[in-house]
Amino acid sequence: MHLLVAIDPGHNGGIVWSVYGEPQMTCDKMPPTDVEVCQYIADLSLKAKDVDLYLEEPSVAGYGPLIPASSIARLAQNYGMIYGAAVAMGWSIHRIKPQAWQAFHALGKKKDHGKGWKNHLKARAMELYASRVDVTLWNCDALLIHYAAICGKIN
Repeated sequence: MHLLVAIDPGHNGGIVWSVYGEPQMTCDKMPPTDVEVCQYIADLSLKAKDVDLYLEEPSVAGYGPLIPASSIARLAQNYGMIYGAAVAMGWSIHRIKPQAWQAFHALGKKKDHGKGWKNHLKARAMELYASRVDVTLWNCDALLIHYAAICGKIN
């Protein structure tokens, strides 16, 4: 079996995974502790021989005054743990800049949407997945990354 895994590693992020070629997918919230994050990666490794991970990289452009430093720190910490655990498991890792998957979906610029940005992302994810999964604010980024990866538009 071959899995495609898409992860938004933020504190309120999500993990979306599916078997290549099958319509079913699983959406889970980012585990709350370091041990649970690593255990989740280990558990996924038991499901498949081959895993392609599409992991959103933390932005180097900054996050602005509305995002607390604790959330940014957790994002960076989760990213590092997921990356390290995936390397240890032998996964194929694709580090994805937010701008890459957002450009594929033609979402426009975050600054143009202000506080409504996340709802804008959720609306796009609902267009694609509402009939298959419960689209939420915590899983919409990972769903959009997953879709761009399936379409071969990010690497």
